[in-house]
Amino acid sequence: MEMFGILFSIPVAFAASVIYSLMVIFIVKRFPRLSQAFWWASVLVLAGFLVEVILLVTLGAVRSRGMLGPGFYGAHTAIFFLGTPALANLLLLRRQKSLLLWSCVTVVMCTTFALGLVLLQYGVSEALYGVDGDNGPYSVRSAPMQPWS
Repeated sequence: MEMFGILFSIPVAFAASVIYSLMVIFIVKRFPRLSQAFWWASVLVLAGFLVEVILLVTLGAVRSRGMLGPGFYGAHTAIFFLGTPALANLLLLRRQKSLLLWSCVTVVMCTTFALGLVLLQYGVSEALYGVDGDNGPYSVRSAPMQPWS
């Protein structure tokens, strides 16, 4: 069932990237202050993504969650949802020429990045909460069952 979720995330990410890129081009770019705010917020989100990847590669999901506490999964979820729009912002907001052609490249890059984020989400969630959500180190049922219960 997870495979269907991963496969269906690709066309959804593609469509969302097209819509978001058009919104950035036709709405956000008209307002210089808004563009600048979006650009800097995107830098922060992608810097957070870089920090998360470094933590996951060096410590793993369980030790990262243990070190940072419950905020780790909240930050991970925020990066999951904001990472693809942040990449689109960085690629489109400073661009002046050939914007329509560059937006096509941006959509492909964002779709690929979104697939990577989906795979990362599955990996982190399974490491923390288990495949079914009940048998991971941070799941509700992670405490050992008593033999008399």
